[in-house]
Amino acid sequence: MRSDRPAVETDADLARAIDAIADGFDGRLGVFLGVPRGPDAFDVLHRRNADETFVAASVIKLPILYALYEEYDGRLDGLSAPRSIATENRVGGSGILHLLEGPTPSLEDLARAMIAISDNAATNQLIDELGAERIEAAAARLDMADTRLRRKMMATLEGHDFEPLGEIPENGPANVTTPADCARFFADLVHEATLSPAAYERLRVPLDEQKDASLFARYLPYGTPIAHKTGGLPTAALDAGVVRADDAETPPLVFAAFATRAGNGGDAGDAVAAVGDAAFDRFTARREGSGGR
Repeated sequence: MRSDRPAVETDADLARAIDAIADGFDGRLGVFLGVPRGPDAFDVLHRRNADETFVAASVIKLPILYALYEEYDGRLDGLSAPRSIATENRVGGSGILHLLEGPTPSLEDLARAMIAISDNAATNQLIDELGAERIEAAAARLDMADTRLRRKMMATLEGHDFEPLGEIPENGPANVTTPADCARFFADLVHEATLSPAAYERLRVPLDEQKDASLFARYLPYGTPIAHKTGGLPTAALDAGVVRADDAETPPLVFAAFATRAGNGGDAGDAVAAVGDAAFDRFTARREGSGGR
C-alpha cells in the first residue's frame, strides 16, 4: 500500500523520505539516484550504501546483456544464429524457455527473454556462450568494478561445469553488484558511450519491455517511459534502470534501489517501491522547475 508522506520537491526532501523508508525497514537499503551527465558523471540526487555489495539476483543479467552486444557489435546479424538450450541449463525459476521443446531460439531471442521475462535458462545458455571471464571483463570496462559473476542461475557449483572468478564466500557462491555499478551501466546506455548506435538500439529493446512493474515502477504513472531490470530473492528485492520524461529536453533519471531484509522484518519489495515513489516525485519537481537542491 502506498504510504502517506510529505511532498518531495528538493534533494533534502528526497533524503528525508528515503531515511524514513530505511528507518521503517528492518534490513539494508542501497540507493543511487542521479542524472547522468556522462557515462560515469552524475548530478547525484541521493546515494545511500551505493558502493556496498548486495546479492545481485537477476540484476546480474545486465552485464551479461552488455557483454553479448559488445561481442557482436559490428556483426549484429550474428545474433540471429540459433542456440539450443543445453539440458543442464534448463533450470526453473523465472522464465518459460525451460518448458519449451519448439523451434531453437536465436542468441537475440535468448537475450530478450533473459531481460524482458528474466528467463534463467536463457541466461545460463548465454553464460556458456560468452564465458564468465568475458562477462566480468565487459563489466569492468563499464567501471562496474564490484560486480561479480560467481554462478549460473538457480545453481550451485556442484554438478555444473562452471568456473567462477574470484574468491567464493564461505556461505556459498553469490553473484554480487552495487547500486553505483548498475547506475554506471544505465549511464552508459543513456550516453551510448561504448557501443555502436545500432547495438544500443537492439540492447535497449528488452529493457524497455521489462515485464515486472512491482518494484521501483509500482507507483509510477501508467505509461511512464522506463527501461530497467528487476531481481528478487526471498529476502531481497532489486531494481535498476532509467526513467525518461515525455519530452526529449528533460534529462533522464538513472536509479538503482536494492533492499535486503533481516530475518522476517519488512518487505523488501515495498521498500524499493517506496523509493521509486519518492524518486519520481523529485524527478517530476526537477522537470517542472519547481525543485531546488
